[in-house]
Amino acid sequence: MSARLGSASRGAELGLLIAPVALVLLGWRSLEASGVALPSGTGRIVTQFLLTAFAGHAGLRVFTPHAAPVLYPVAMVLAATGLIATLRLAPSSAGDQAHWISLGTAAMVTAAALRDQVWRLRTATYTSAAVAAALLVLTGIAGTTINGARLWFSVGGQLVQTTELIKLLVVVFLAGFLSRHGPALGSWSTRLGGRRYSALPVAAPLVLALSFLLGTLALLRDLGSVALLLALTTTGLVLATGKAWLAAIGLGLLVVVGAAGYVTFDHVEERVDVWLDPHADPLGSGFQTLQSSYAIAAGGVTGEGWGRGSPQSIPAASTDYVFSAVAEELGLLGAAAVIALYVTLAFGGLRVALDARDGFQRMLAALASLLIASQAAIIIAGNLRLIPTTGITLPFVSYGGSSLVVNFVLVGLVLAISAAGPTPQDGAAPTRR
Repeated sequence: MSARLGSASRGAELGLLIAPVALVLLGWRSLEASGVALPSGTGRIVTQFLLTAFAGHAGLRVFTPHAAPVLYPVAMVLAATGLIATLRLAPSSAGDQAHWISLGTAAMVTAAALRDQVWRLRTATYTSAAVAAALLVLTGIAGTTINGARLWFSVGGQLVQTTELIKLLVVVFLAGFLSRHGPALGSWSTRLGGRRYSALPVAAPLVLALSFLLGTLALLRDLGSVALLLALTTTGLVLATGKAWLAAIGLGLLVVVGAAGYVTFDHVEERVDVWLDPHADPLGSGFQTLQSSYAIAAGGVTGEGWGRGSPQSIPAASTDYVFSAVAEELGLLGAAAVIALYVTLAFGGLRVALDARDGFQRMLAALASLLIASQAAIIIAGNLRLIPTTGITLPFVSYGGSSLVVNFVLVGLVLAISAAGPTPQDGAAPTRR
């Protein structure tokens, strides 16, 4: 019975992989038919993507035959969208994007292969916070500064954004801490040795770790990541304690952080001012925002078609404004489909969390899924001018290697949890699933 269930899961996954395969082939042909100047190795790039998609499936079939069948195909549809968008908007970088997708898929399979060992990550609760802090300090000392923010290291000629790895480490820290101390954090007091004490000291490690990490990120001028991790922490606290009022406190802190950033950093003030009135400087600071709005409006319901619009007129279209580019060429229907894919990914991950074997894995699956969904929501809202832009990339779609690999690892961890057996703490030895 177990073998049949595993075969059914992977069979469903293989069938769903038709979607990213068809999308990347149709996108390639559409760009060619539209006369877009593609790089000479486009055929190799597309072939590499196709081989990567099926290699990832083969890896999951071997290591996690019972893993949830929907998550990987959804991630690959988003990655296919990003690859076509990169071919369209930054053709010279498409080869690198294909390499990052391959590396990310390999990292995902590796993470998924943890399966019956993923529960051991909770022993790294404080280690992950310490490594994140050390990595941020190292970035501040020896990192590369781009556009006023020091968030990158140059490795072999490639820029690696360390803050993407920080997000992964914070997810592990939060999952371990909240799964262990969630009930105490939701109460004003806790019982120890037959007596009751204030529960506030329980929160001290969380407060200290996050204060240092978020404060350092702020000094590195990455307020987008500060807002994202603050929102993720608030969500985790609500899930761990069941106290909805904590969401109001988190929202208040976000407002305070935004206000502090506005009066402290010139680039934050400029982003807020542009958000409020991009027409005040239409050829300067407001140009990018206005071009994004024009692109979305030009897309209409069905879009111009891949290669037939003018999204290249948006500065940084392949990174910060890739959603606007997709909305112009695929229209409202295509943009809505992208949003639906993120909703599907989040729903699938939360479903895995509900079925997880222990509190740590439950929290890890939930936070990993919500991190991807939150990033998508923030950048899409920024592209639609619902909030100021933050510089956060659109998971799997925006050009960039660090984000791609980390998000694939997050998916891999959720897949591992969906296929994991009972932990020793559940009173049974881990079983292969």
